[in-house]
Amino acid sequence: MPTIFYDLSEQFLSSGLKLKYYGIARTVMDVGHELARMPVDVRFVVYSPAHEAFFEVTPRLGADSPTGILDPGLPDAATPYRIRNSFPAAHGLRDALHPLVRRAVRAINLRRWRHIPEGLVRKVDMQGQVLVSLGRPKLMADYLTGLARHGVYPRLIPLLHDMIPLHEFALSSSPGFTSTFCHDNAVVLARAEMLLANSAFTRGEILKMCDAGYLPPPPPIRTVPLCHELRVTDEPVSKTGPTEPYILCVGIQRGRKNLECVVEALLALHDQGRPVPPLVLAGAPRKRTESYLNEARFAPIRDRVHHVINPNEAELRALYEGALALAMPSRMEGWGLPLAEALWLGTPGLAAEGNAALHEVGLDLAQYFDAEDPCALARLIDDLQSDPAARAALKARIRAARPRLRRWRDVAEDLLAAVTCATASAPHHQRAAE
Repeated sequence: MPTIFYDLSEQFLSSGLKLKYYGIARTVMDVGHELARMPVDVRFVVYSPAHEAFFEVTPRLGADSPTGILDPGLPDAATPYRIRNSFPAAHGLRDALHPLVRRAVRAINLRRWRHIPEGLVRKVDMQGQVLVSLGRPKLMADYLTGLARHGVYPRLIPLLHDMIPLHEFALSSSPGFTSTFCHDNAVVLARAEMLLANSAFTRGEILKMCDAGYLPPPPPIRTVPLCHELRVTDEPVSKTGPTEPYILCVGIQRGRKNLECVVEALLALHDQGRPVPPLVLAGAPRKRTESYLNEARFAPIRDRVHHVINPNEAELRALYEGALALAMPSRMEGWGLPLAEALWLGTPGLAAEGNAALHEVGLDLAQYFDAEDPCALARLIDDLQSDPAARAALKARIRAARPRLRRWRDVAEDLLAAVTCATASAPHHQRAAE
């Protein structure tokens, strides 16, 4: 197997608290942590927009990292400002001004780069090197375009997390984002040696979007499912949930994530005269979530809603362990880490029926309900809180199934097997030159 250059740009370019525990960033750090502990030739790199080049870094691991898992080991003050390198369509004024803006941002980023102590990073020539990236397509598209300006073409093996923005509901509600998302993924597909998909569902979605003409013909696609494991960290726990059992939702909001279903289910319990468990919303604060919960009709249950803002890994573990159940009513997911993590810890998972990715995650362990029927969710919640013996039996069955759930080591091993397969043949020079 050739040397693997593992991309930590997702963390370097998004080092702020807002994205620190974002699902994609967590995937990057967890897989990177496993690769760092395996007897393989892996070098960790970040992309510098100021230099339009990659630099090798020495990541901090475990207790040495502020994430408790892994990070690039660079000061936050060096985090560069990002400016897009390419666009889905021509625009006269923007295209005329963009080179000037790019030069100004580059000057700022070069000054920020000086916060990195001398000798901490080493520039890497990525021409023909195997680059594995699990980050967002927009970051990959930026650095692929930047490298191409210098005639540098790595052998890219990216993992794609979902095609959700290309569906009709996103096309109608956010055409600008959908257009750029499509463009970025097209750039990635055009340069990739092989694609990795985080679930069988996502693999099918990629093929569907390629067949529909949204994306170019893909290279070979291999499924590398994500996992269930929530790693133990020694981070401090200061953010906690209620003392009584509660329904937990992680990273939920209105729309595709379907916060509406959970809130309506609790309101239905209230209207039926049944006990209403607390609802814990864990994740980044959202103004539209606050506005929604402040609607007059939710007044009877508003005091049952608790917010835990941006919990770290240890705090998230404690939230799972104290929950009556995790509710995940998403209409579509690429994988579904919250459901996976809840099951890993023996917490019942209530998941949307018809969501193919959630069935891959939940297996026969989750309980499924119609995401458009809050009363169906209310019945599951009421059953759990009304029958302690049945709840205990369910938790015991979930805990007994842990040996067949996936770990981050499984993801890393499957990724290495895919890289071995992808690099067994000659590089796709013709694809890279297109």
